[in-house]
Amino acid sequence: MIFDPGHGGADPGAVGSTTKEKDNVLALAKKIAVILEATGRFRVKFTRTTDKDFCAPIAFNVDLDLKNRVKAANSLGGDAFYSFHNNSAAAKAYGNEVYALAAGGEGEKIAKAIRARMALLGMTDRGVKYANWYVLKWTEMPAVLIEHGFINSEEATILEKMDQAALAIAQGIGDHFEVSVSGNTQKKRGYEMKEAVLAHGIEDYLVPARRESIKLGNCAVFLRFDDKTPPPDVFKAEHLVIVGGGPVGHPNETILSGKTWGDTAAVVSATGA
Repeated sequence: MIFDPGHGGADPGAVGSTTKEKDNVLALAKKIAVILEATGRFRVKFTRTTDKDFCAPIAFNVDLDLKNRVKAANSLGGDAFYSFHNNSAAAKAYGNEVYALAAGGEGEKIAKAIRARMALLGMTDRGVKYANWYVLKWTEMPAVLIEHGFINSEEATILEKMDQAALAIAQGIGDHFEVSVSGNTQKKRGYEMKEAVLAHGIEDYLVPARRESIKLGNCAVFLRFDDKTPPPDVFKAEHLVIVGGGPVGHPNETILSGKTWGDTAAVVSATGA
């Protein structure tokens, strides 16, 4: 499944008195992913795991952001797409709502399952709604968009109930796919490696990748020959360092990459011995 925390980079999304939407939804999405992956039945990939700007180095504009965001999601591949947001309104408004593209599809079924769980949070239940939004229309898999609270009206509630909301959303997803989700994340994943390094499969990137591997105790180095599908074995590592490429959806990944091979080598060197 694909998780898309809304906004990022130059686009903060809606802004509260102490927090920004882009930061809140990234934290929420990561919490949900931890809960789901602890079941051993789900693998979550992210369009962003950091404060990523989907327009950089070009100045931010909404159309380009949405186009690149959907392109990233479609390149990752997945059985469903989840976009996370905080709402905002000119007048005081409260509650959670879940959007699907239209009634009658798989997206609506997922939205209803998530809404049913979120309705138990003690916040206003605004129900399932439908919208012809870009991320719902152009993703190549069933898609939903989740609005967790109104940041201008109930920022404190959004923050206080984030853990509860993460569990509710995860359980809604589990309900749809008939997987029991308990919220117990204490059980450690069965990682086979402590550290691993993933490099682009061209010779230039192997030098900084090997250098990083040595720093980490001569850990395994894997190669990726495009920017889409990493070798499955990288997910057997507890921590993954990516050299010369973008995120792959590993729950604990560090990216050491620049725009060129030289930039990447400099980033690797800057991490210290």
